[in-house]
This record gives sequence, structure tokens and C-alpha cells, in this order.
Amino acid sequence: MKRFVLTALLAAMWSTALVAAPVAPKTKPIRVLILDGESAGPYHDWKLTTAVLKKDLEEAGIFHVSVATAPRFGEDFSNFKPEFGSYQVILSNLDTPDWPSDEKAQLEQFVADGGGLVVVHAADNAFPDWPAFNLMAGVGGWRNRSEKAGPMWYFKDGKLVSDDSAGRAGSHGARLPFQVVSRSPEHPIMKGLPPVWMHAADELYATLRGPGKDMTVLATAHSDPENKGTGHDEPSMVVLKYGKGRVFHTMMGHDAAALSCVGFMTTLQRGTEWAATGKVTQKVPPDFPTAETVSYRVNIAAMDPTFGKTPAGIVFDGLADAALATMRKRADELGIGGVAVVAYFEGDTIQSWSSKMSVVGKIKDMPTADKKGNNLLAIAYAKAAEMADTLKDSGTSSRPLMTGEFGWNGGVIARGKKGFLIAAFSGGKSEDDVKVSQAGVGLLKMGL
Repeated sequence: MKRFVLTALLAAMWSTALVAAPVAPKTKPIRVLILDGESAGPYHDWKLTTAVLKKDLEEAGIFHVSVATAPRFGEDFSNFKPEFGSYQVILSNLDTPDWPSDEKAQLEQFVADGGGLVVVHAADNAFPDWPAFNLMAGVGGWRNRSEKAGPMWYFKDGKLVSDDSAGRAGSHGARLPFQVVSRSPEHPIMKGLPPVWMHAADELYATLRGPGKDMTVLATAHSDPENKGTGHDEPSMVVLKYGKGRVFHTMMGHDAAALSCVGFMTTLQRGTEWAATGKVTQKVPPDFPTAETVSYRVNIAAMDPTFGKTPAGIVFDGLADAALATMRKRADELGIGGVAVVAYFEGDTIQSWSSKMSVVGKIKDMPTADKKGNNLLAIAYAKAAEMADTLKDSGTSSRPLMTGEFGWNGGVIARGKKGFLIAAFSGGKSEDDVKVSQAGVGLLKMGL
């Protein structure tokens, strides 16, 4: 997989959500073993993510979590004796090309006999040539998987389809927030969750391939072509049966930022409990994300040493693309085209700013016999410039207009943590331009 420039892009995107106190278990805690020890590259920091996953589970108050670190592929396995039977569920945070046959047989037997298995994110890259693992995980990516590994799986017109087209398995764009859509709302893991919720910035896996036998898709996420996506609604969580065992597979969870999302934490905790027992007893936390708002646990996010150290300008650069994509989507919903602009500046008065723009269908209204036409790019930036000076939504200031300003509605400004967030749209009716701009500012608020 490629390592993207946005590695620490949204390290500052934290809500002020309170940390929920662990619930005292009324019965013996569920015994969980996390497997780790290898990754295909440094872009997956398995040591950090194992520590975060362990904390994620312990926050629920119903798990007792141990860790077994396997040797790297090709090293000596003679002292690696994890005793799978001592646990109720195994969580794999391991991406390795292969294991010795004895260890593979033990893990397969554990699940077939009724043990639970949880597969997190890049763990589905592992074991490309082990048929049993691919049946347990359902789908996987990378490590030279191709159409020989099985079809691609995604939702189309509300139904799960398999696609036998040739090609490599596994892809993703830059790490940005994305909406997760429930596809099995009555499943114990999903029951009570909102039908749509916003996940933190993460890799949105696409073009995964595999047998998909006895696989139920719990949720999907749209792989946006503007972010190197497929245009399909790709699985983001699935469950499977393997023998007597239950498998929960989440494609989310690249780094501490993603693992600190309350949506991820909740589904991981519920999925792990279900894999171990077949039931879910945990309630949905009050700070669960909404369709438009990400929710984080700051104590979890702070486990990453880079937490809070990313310059705001770098955060804006990544968020701007997501904000413009959100504005484009809102404009499409309203049936309008035009130009979208987002900007950010620190402090109480503007001295410099960062901005990005995107043409949404058209950059101008052409002249007619009785109208001179509109340069929508100029109008959008004029709205943004007006707001940068007045610190009010465009067209709402009481001061007289200055040269270069139109005084038109359609731009929205909001106070961020350290500065001001601006979104302006030009191309539709004023009230519709405002709605598009509100969508853009709403996304910028997630991180700034």
C-alpha cells in the first residue's frame, strides 16, 4: 500500500467528548487475546495500534485483554505458544504473509470449535495463501491478491453484489472523515446505532476480494472517486460464521486517530463481545457520532505521540478537500452548480490565510442579451474576502460595502479553536448558497 502525505493530517481533530467511565462487569470478564507482531510496512504502527486497541476494549469494562506478539515471518516460532483455548475471542492486529502450519491449524481449530475472531483493518491483508483465513475474514486486500482470491464485494442499489472483474485487491485514498451507513440495523452489533454516522479520518478500504461465504455486511462507506475511490459503497464492517465460531471484521482503524473515534470504539467493543458470546449487552454511548459530526475520546487519541502537534495549516490542507467534497455533494442535492471556496486564518484579525476552491459544474453564468453574466469564482472569493474583514456571514454586515464587495448572502464564517473558518459558494439562490457553505464550515469545524 502507498503511504500518503496525510499521515498525521488530522491529529488535531478531537472533540471535547467526555471519557465514559468503564462499566463494572457483573460477570467474569470476556477473555481477549490480541495477536500482533508484524506489518507490511511502517505506515501501520502495530505496536501503537495494539496499545490503543487494548485500551479501546478495556474502556468497556467487560474485557480482560492480553497480547501475544508473534515472530515475524521466517523467524523462529518454537517459543510462540499462545494457548488460544484459554481465551474466548482472538483479535488480530497482525499483517503477516504466512505462519507455520501448526500455528495456523491451532487458530483455525479454535474458531471452528466456537472461538471468536475479530479482524481489524490491515489484519485482512495477512495470509493471502491460507484458504481458511480467507474464509474466516471473508475478504482481504494487497499482498498480491487478485481475482484469484475471489470477487470484489460492494453494495449496489441497496443489495450486496459480487464482481468477478480482473484486478488487484485492495485500495484506498487519503485519510479523510467518511459516513458509515448501516446495512443490517437489527444485528446485535448494530442495533440501536444511528442509520448513518460520521467516522473519523481513516483509510476507506475498497476493492477487497475474497470468498465472502456466509458473510453479512453490517455497514458500508462510499468510496469517493474524488479521493481515488471506486464510486461503490464498500463494506466497512462484516460478520461471518466459520464452523461454530463467529467472526467480526472491521475494515476501519488505521491509526490512533481512527481508533479513538467513538463510532469505531463502540462497534469494536460490540463486535468483540458478539464474536465471543453471540450477544451484545453494551448500550450506545451518549457521545456516539451523528451523520455530520465526528466524536472522539481524547484520552485514546493522546496515546499517539504526535497528538496535538500537527500545525493547523497542515490540518486545513487535508480538511479543505473533504470540505469541498461535502459542498459539492450538498450542491448536487440542491441541483445547483457554481464555485466553492474554503479558507482558514488564525487569530482574531486576518494577516494571511490558506484557501482552496473547486468548480462545481460551472465557473460562470454566460452573458445573455440583457445580462452581462457572472464570474462565479470572483463572486465566491468576494464573499470570502468580505467575511475575512467583517467576521460575519456575507451580506449581513451593517457597515457600508467596500469596492470589490457585493454584499450578497451565500458565505458562512465560524470561529474555530484558534482562528476563523470560511466557506463561500456562488452559483445558486442565496438561500441555497448558504446551505452549501454551511456544509463546508461544518466539516472544517471537525478539526479546526
